[in-house]
Amino acid sequence: MRKKVSNLMVALLVPLLASCSLFGGSDASSDSSAVSSVSSSVSSSSDSGSASSSSSEPADATTIEAYYPFSASVFTKYLGEGNEYASFTVYPQYIEGNRMQITSNNGGTQIVTVLELADGELREVFTRPETYFRENMLEKTASGDAANQLDILLKEPLEVGNSWMNASGVPSEITNLTAQIETPMGNFEALEVTTTYEASTTKDYYVKDMGLVKRVTDLGDDMVVSSSLEARNENVPETQQLRVFYPDSELMGLDATSIALSYATNDVTRTILAEALKNVPDAPGGSLIGPNVSINSLSLSDDGRVYVDFSQEFVSEMNAGTSAESLILQGVVNTIGEYYGVQEVYLTVAGNPYESGHILMAEGAYFTVDYTNVNE
Repeated sequence: MRKKVSNLMVALLVPLLASCSLFGGSDASSDSSAVSSVSSSVSSSSDSGSASSSSSEPADATTIEAYYPFSASVFTKYLGEGNEYASFTVYPQYIEGNRMQITSNNGGTQIVTVLELADGELREVFTRPETYFRENMLEKTASGDAANQLDILLKEPLEVGNSWMNASGVPSEITNLTAQIETPMGNFEALEVTTTYEASTTKDYYVKDMGLVKRVTDLGDDMVVSSSLEARNENVPETQQLRVFYPDSELMGLDATSIALSYATNDVTRTILAEALKNVPDAPGGSLIGPNVSINSLSLSDDGRVYVDFSQEFVSEMNAGTSAESLILQGVVNTIGEYYGVQEVYLTVAGNPYESGHILMAEGAYFTVDYTNVNE
């Protein structure tokens, strides 16, 4: 069961969005089954765009790119003091053009944030709390009240005294260019940004070619919370645990096992999930779907349903009777639904409603996550 987020934890984490990302996505399953691994090369690219900085040229030392590089497949970890949720991890999930999507995890909640570098500003343009799945959200931009909660992290010119007003009405200012900062990873000379809230003050410290290295929040009454860079590892994947449901050997119900997923920046979720479903060592036959099956599309819709479209091989390679087919379908639905944290999955094959010799789904009909037949 995921922890409930306290008001203080949210207050501490929200300002950290621009520096946070995940190493270990969805909650690990409590199932004690053996864990197998599905990996992707960190150096690989995907159809989401190449994982690179917004510029191939070295960043000028006076630009935002120098202090906040859009670096692919870099895992960063921050050590917290003063609050149990001050420690967090960071991972860049997607980078394309002048936008980067990061995911943050402080042990109590996980948040996805999209950053945009434009017009001399690095700003948050979208955020989604409690996001334990991986999906490309680079094209999303917040509006209304949600947009008013987003901040400008850095603004050029990078000079002492340069200040700006965030959408929430909170002011920020560059207050030092050569602040001497100590962290578990070492000592740095950093650019300091001071943000003044109604009841607290936060100082963010950015180092050239590294990004955020420290954050210190003074809450008053001698209460100080800090997060300091503890580790920065390059060419490291983001990892998640996927619980896969598959028919048991007697075709009487579903068993479950945990599989480790591994993503580099810009890897596509549907591709990784398809490979995972083809490699389920504990399942009879070692897989849940056929060897040539691909997932054409996969996304969480605003209606709260996951929409997944499989290639035609999903049906042609199944080669199962009615009972086995029903269990395979339920296993796939349970696996995908649980990964996204939803109850309804709209499953199609080659763009059409699911149809086989045994089962025919009507247009618009969806499958429901059901644990009734899951073996304990």
